[in-house]
Amino acid sequence: MDLTIPIDVDEFIVSPQRPARTDGSLDVARCIALHNYLVQYGWQSDGRALQDLQPQNYFEHHGDEADQVRDRLDTSLIAFLEAAAIPSEPLPLYFWVSGLCEPSDVFVAQEMMPEDEEDRFLTLYATNDGMGEHPAGLIYDQRRHRAAMSLGIEDFEYTHPVEEHEELWHPLETVLSQWISLIQLGKITASQDEAPNEKYGPWIWQPYSMAQVDDAVASFHRLVAAIEQRMPIDSPIDAQTSRLLFSEADLDAALVPKDCFARHFLARLASPRFRAIAPGLIIPHDAAAFEASQKFTKMDATSEYGLVVPPVLLFAAADGATVNFDSLNRYVSLNPFCKAFRDGVSHGDHSIPAGLYSESVERFKIDNAEEGFRLLLPFSLREHGEESGARKSDGTLMEEGSIAELFQHGYKPFGGEWWRAQRLSRLFDLWTSLINDGTWTVGPEGVEGTIDLFRDAAYGSTRNYMIAPSW
Repeated sequence: MDLTIPIDVDEFIVSPQRPARTDGSLDVARCIALHNYLVQYGWQSDGRALQDLQPQNYFEHHGDEADQVRDRLDTSLIAFLEAAAIPSEPLPLYFWVSGLCEPSDVFVAQEMMPEDEEDRFLTLYATNDGMGEHPAGLIYDQRRHRAAMSLGIEDFEYTHPVEEHEELWHPLETVLSQWISLIQLGKITASQDEAPNEKYGPWIWQPYSMAQVDDAVASFHRLVAAIEQRMPIDSPIDAQTSRLLFSEADLDAALVPKDCFARHFLARLASPRFRAIAPGLIIPHDAAAFEASQKFTKMDATSEYGLVVPPVLLFAAADGATVNFDSLNRYVSLNPFCKAFRDGVSHGDHSIPAGLYSESVERFKIDNAEEGFRLLLPFSLREHGEESGARKSDGTLMEEGSIAELFQHGYKPFGGEWWRAQRLSRLFDLWTSLINDGTWTVGPEGVEGTIDLFRDAAYGSTRNYMIAPSW
């Protein structure tokens, strides 16, 4: 492959139209193209010309050291490494990984795996230095030809034994495609520009992108359409269904920051003709009530390090329920938001409204998600001492006493820290599926039921309340 010519990556990215292999083999040519695209993209974004790339393959670059591990590698992986480019000058391949792992470290992870199969697991890509105390990387299973990202060795417990966590392992082309999709989405960018948070080579983590706003608005309107299609014919219809839910003045009054994901999202929502968007969660048709319900936007969150974006209450609990952030340990809070908003709610203060909130973000830090959400419930989905209850996307139980982990990630198989919030667009898509399959019913005022229906996540249909693992 001539790397002086830009790769047209669209034909290689995994999509519903071009799915990944399901036969348990490595798609060598496809993975080479995806890897080399990342090399090209990072190189050019760093202000360098492709003519100066002068790539080598793994065995050329590492010489005898690489040849010493060749016999321990699957033939298809050897073929990949013989064509996957390593640039002439060091440059991180991507935000989470520095590049192909050094031969001396390739099989270090194998020693920590519970499966007793020699040379089955290897570290294909190494985590960037500075990400975690015990960095690991993209772990590759040579028997099943699947991969899972472990920023640190602490993540191994989420993916092993493999046979118990198969949903967290993906074909290499799927992992690389997910990484590239974050570039196309604008969540991860690459440039020579300075960044308010930590950079890895040219790679920059963005708090959100306008494409993500587009996705969230579209997914919300799909949910609204699914509900309205199922409303009784004699339901009251607002004659102004085309009007926006909020004016700019409404958002100003609620102290929603001018330039943040929540502001852009709320400013584009068409006003639904019903009251309940989910069981016990109401559409804020009353702008004055919306303003009055905002507790966090009124808190002082100034920081010498940069901008802190507050959580915004999007859809409040219909019955005025509030949440209890207190835990059995007085010095530990169940409040999921940034420090300023944890400090702003003292122990014993149970006045914060329950409901769906946008995520709070300290923009000077990485791995944040303004496009994320937290659903604060007026009850716990796992009581202290219980060995069952609601689960996160990775299949692990929520923390004891947790009131804010429903629909959240946990471990992320494509990269990222466990604490980053799930995307709002994925929540709306899941809720739409619950409407479409009849799990949730619709009446004259929208989705039926009280907020207590979310208890089904712990004591009923757990799978219905888990969003599939993603980045």
